[in-house]
Amino acid sequence: MIWLMIESPAQAFKKIIIAEHKNFVLFLSLFLGFSAIFMMMWAKKSGNSFDNLFPLMLFGVAIGTVISIPLFCLYAGVFHGLAKLAGGKGSLKETYGILGWSLVPVMLSAVFVLPLELGTLGLLLFSTNPNAYEVKPVVTTVLVGLDGLLILWSVVLTSMGISMAHRFRFVTSMFMTLIVASAVSLLSFFIYSSFNI
Repeated sequence: MIWLMIESPAQAFKKIIIAEHKNFVLFLSLFLGFSAIFMMMWAKKSGNSFDNLFPLMLFGVAIGTVISIPLFCLYAGVFHGLAKLAGGKGSLKETYGILGWSLVPVMLSAVFVLPLELGTLGLLLFSTNPNAYEVKPVVTTVLVGLDGLLILWSVVLTSMGISMAHRFRFVTSMFMTLIVASAVSLLSFFIYSSFNI
């Protein structure tokens, strides 16, 4: 199914929508938790609070594991509620499945790009003195750019899947995806920022 999401997303979403069991969605949500927490630590420059990379990584993995399922359930619930308000035809189960499988690019980012970032940039990625751009500008730009492209791909997949499940136009789904993803991201960041980490 992961390969099908890469090769033919429309066909993959058709299978996901009609599937009785939405297997692996919670597993994929783990990668949302990991990516979200490491992105928040990058945005808040949490590396300034750590002496070396190892405790920061342990913190990120532990918190990412804890927040992954609640964060995904919040995301799916808000998304489904907004879709229903806009006249969407899909069920909560379909929304849940679509959103879970749309996280495949986020999974690829967490499995391949994040370890490269941690290995090549280390604590600099999360610090301000000095920051990664000052020390390794090309590497930082390429890796952060890859992260951005994978997030964009996930947004496009989400929009495509929601469009199919709820019978929306793609533009409507894209607009809805950007609103919900931005709202949940901002809420998560404000909650994380309330802790001095």
